[in-house]
Amino acid sequence: MADSGRGYVRDRRGCRHWGPHGAAGLLLRQDGLFLLQRRSWRVHHGRTWSTPGGALHAGEGPWDGARREFAEELGGVPALRRIHTFVDDHGGWAYHTVVAEVTESFSPRRGDGEGAAYRWCAPAEIDSLRLHPGFAATWPLLRAGLHGL
Repeated sequence: MADSGRGYVRDRRGCRHWGPHGAAGLLLRQDGLFLLQRRSWRVHHGRTWSTPGGALHAGEGPWDGARREFAEELGGVPALRRIHTFVDDHGGWAYHTVVAEVTESFSPRRGDGEGAAYRWCAPAEIDSLRLHPGFAATWPLLRAGLHGL
Protein backbone atom coordinates (compact mmCIF):
# COMPACT_ATOMS: atom_id res chain seq x y z
CA MET A 1 0.00 0.00 0.00
CA ALA A 2 1.33 3.46 -0.91
CA ASP A 3 2.35 5.86 1.84
CA SER A 4 -0.52 8.35 1.93
CA GLY A 5 1.56 11.05 3.59
CA ARG A 6 -0.74 11.29 6.59
CA GLY A 7 0.77 12.46 9.85
CA TYR A 8 2.78 15.31 11.29
CA VAL A 9 6.47 16.07 10.93
CA ARG A 10 8.73 18.71 12.47
CA ASP A 11 10.93 20.98 10.39
CA ARG A 12 14.49 21.93 11.40
CA ARG A 13 13.17 24.77 13.59
CA GLY A 14 10.87 22.38 15.44
CA CYS A 15 7.63 23.66 13.87
CA ARG A 16 5.00 20.99 13.24
CA HIS A 17 3.54 20.45 9.75
CA TRP A 18 0.99 18.06 8.24
CA GLY A 19 2.47 15.66 5.70
CA PRO A 20 5.84 13.95 6.22
CA HIS A 21 6.61 14.27 2.48
CA GLY A 22 5.63 17.94 2.27
CA ALA A 23 2.43 19.40 0.92
CA ALA A 24 1.10 21.15 -2.17
CA GLY A 25 -1.80 23.36 -3.16
CA LEU A 26 -3.22 24.49 -6.48
CA LEU A 27 -3.78 28.22 -7.02
CA LEU A 28 -5.92 28.59 -10.13
CA ARG A 29 -6.08 31.77 -12.19
CA GLN A 30 -8.95 32.54 -14.57
CA ASP A 31 -9.57 35.95 -16.15
CA GLY A 32 -7.23 37.63 -13.66
CA LEU A 33 -8.98 36.13 -10.63
CA PHE A 34 -7.70 33.43 -8.27
CA LEU A 35 -9.71 30.57 -6.81
CA LEU A 36 -9.59 30.26 -3.03
CA GLN A 37 -11.23 27.80 -0.70
CA ARG A 38 -12.72 28.70 2.69
CA ARG A 39 -11.73 25.82 4.92
CA SER A 40 -14.43 23.97 6.83
CA TRP A 41 -14.67 24.65 10.56
CA ARG A 42 -13.88 20.95 11.09
CA VAL A 43 -10.30 21.10 9.74
CA HIS A 44 -7.09 22.63 11.10
CA HIS A 45 -7.19 26.43 10.70
CA GLY A 46 -10.87 26.17 9.82
CA ARG A 47 -12.83 29.18 8.53
CA THR A 48 -9.74 30.62 6.83
CA TRP A 49 -9.13 31.07 3.10
CA SER A 50 -6.39 29.23 1.25
CA THR A 51 -5.63 27.13 -1.80
CA PRO A 52 -7.14 23.65 -2.06
CA GLY A 53 -4.29 21.31 -1.19
CA GLY A 54 -2.76 18.93 1.29
CA ALA A 55 -0.11 16.36 2.10
CA LEU A 56 1.95 14.76 -0.64
CA HIS A 57 2.10 10.97 -0.86
CA ALA A 58 5.50 9.25 -0.81
CA GLY A 59 7.16 9.72 -4.21
CA GLU A 60 4.47 12.13 -5.45
CA GLY A 61 5.56 15.39 -7.06
CA PRO A 62 3.96 18.76 -6.30
CA TRP A 63 2.07 19.00 -9.64
CA ASP A 64 0.47 15.56 -9.26
CA GLY A 65 -0.16 16.02 -5.54
CA ALA A 66 -1.74 19.46 -5.96
CA ARG A 67 -4.07 18.16 -8.69
CA ARG A 68 -4.98 15.06 -6.65
CA GLU A 69 -5.82 17.17 -3.59
CA PHE A 70 -7.78 19.62 -5.75
CA ALA A 71 -9.81 16.76 -7.26
CA GLU A 72 -10.56 15.36 -3.79
CA GLU A 73 -11.66 18.73 -2.44
CA LEU A 74 -13.56 20.00 -5.49
CA GLY A 75 -14.66 16.79 -7.20
CA GLY A 76 -12.50 17.18 -10.31
CA VAL A 77 -9.77 19.18 -12.03
CA PRO A 78 -10.36 21.47 -15.04
CA ALA A 79 -8.02 21.69 -18.03
CA LEU A 80 -4.96 23.62 -16.87
CA ARG A 81 -1.74 25.19 -18.05
CA ARG A 82 0.90 25.14 -15.34
CA ILE A 83 2.49 28.56 -14.85
CA HIS A 84 4.90 28.25 -11.94
CA THR A 85 5.55 26.45 -8.66
CA PHE A 86 6.49 28.49 -5.60
CA VAL A 87 8.26 26.60 -2.82
CA ASP A 88 8.00 27.69 0.81
CA ASP A 89 10.92 25.71 2.26
CA HIS A 90 10.92 25.35 6.03
CA GLY A 91 14.05 23.20 6.18
CA GLY A 92 13.06 19.55 6.24
CA TRP A 93 9.49 20.30 5.10
CA ALA A 94 8.12 22.39 2.21
CA TYR A 95 4.80 23.63 0.87
CA HIS A 96 4.54 23.91 -2.92
CA THR A 97 2.00 26.34 -4.35
CA VAL A 98 1.39 25.33 -7.96
CA VAL A 99 -0.06 28.20 -9.97
CA ALA A 100 -2.02 27.24 -13.08
CA GLU A 101 -4.20 29.00 -15.64
CA VAL A 102 -7.63 27.50 -16.27
CA THR A 103 -7.88 26.86 -20.03
CA GLU A 104 -11.60 26.12 -20.20
CA SER A 105 -14.63 27.41 -18.30
CA PHE A 106 -14.72 26.03 -14.78
CA SER A 107 -17.08 26.41 -11.83
CA PRO A 108 -15.94 24.91 -8.51
CA ARG A 109 -18.12 22.49 -6.57
CA ARG A 110 -17.76 20.85 -3.20
CA GLY A 111 -15.92 17.56 -2.95
CA ASP A 112 -14.78 15.86 0.26
CA GLY A 113 -16.04 18.49 2.70
CA GLU A 114 -12.69 20.08 3.61
CA GLY A 115 -13.84 23.26 1.88
CA ALA A 116 -16.93 25.15 3.03
CA ALA A 117 -16.97 27.65 0.15
CA TYR A 118 -15.04 28.61 -2.97
CA ARG A 119 -14.56 32.05 -4.46
CA TRP A 120 -12.82 33.69 -7.40
CA CYS A 121 -10.93 36.68 -5.96
CA ALA A 122 -9.01 39.64 -7.32
CA PRO A 123 -5.54 39.98 -5.77
CA ALA A 124 -6.59 43.08 -3.78
CA GLU A 125 -9.55 41.17 -2.34
CA ILE A 126 -7.29 38.34 -1.18
CA ASP A 127 -5.34 40.87 0.90
CA SER A 128 -8.50 41.59 2.94
CA LEU A 129 -9.58 37.98 3.63
CA ARG A 130 -8.91 35.99 6.81
CA LEU A 131 -6.20 33.74 5.35
CA HIS A 132 -4.76 30.44 6.55
CA PRO A 133 -1.55 31.44 8.42
CA GLY A 134 0.73 29.60 5.97
CA PHE A 135 -0.96 31.15 2.94
CA ALA A 136 -0.98 34.58 4.62
CA ALA A 137 2.79 34.35 5.06
CA THR A 138 3.43 33.44 1.42
CA TRP A 139 0.68 35.41 -0.37
CA PRO A 140 2.74 38.67 -0.61
CA LEU A 141 5.59 36.71 -2.24
CA LEU A 142 3.19 34.84 -4.53
CA ARG A 143 1.47 38.06 -5.55
CA ALA A 144 4.76 39.80 -6.32
CA GLY A 145 6.11 36.77 -8.18
CA LEU A 146 2.99 36.42 -10.31
CA HIS A 147 3.12 40.02 -11.49
CA GLY A 148 4.78 39.22 -14.81
CA LEU A 149 3.52 35.68 -15.36
